[in-house]
Amino acid sequence: MLPKVPAYHRNGDVADLPEIDAKAAAANHPDEWSLDPWSADQRHVYDLQKAEERQAASAAVRERAADQVNGKLLIRSPA
Repeated sequence: MLPKVPAYHRNGDVADLPEIDAKAAAANHPDEWSLDPWSADQRHVYDLQKAEERQAASAAVRERAADQVNGKLLIRSPA
């Protein structure tokens, strides 16, 4: 059995993964995973980034649903 080590996600989650997988996650996705715990400042920046992404996604949905025909909203397919 492979030794397991903690891998820390920016949102505060901790996953006990085989060492090779934890290192791969940290190397391939350094903005999401780390072998060291994320600081409170790093998590705060992450929270702000996610809030901005949610607002942008909501704005995109509202824009796609903006056309009204006979009182009904039409969802346009993405271009």
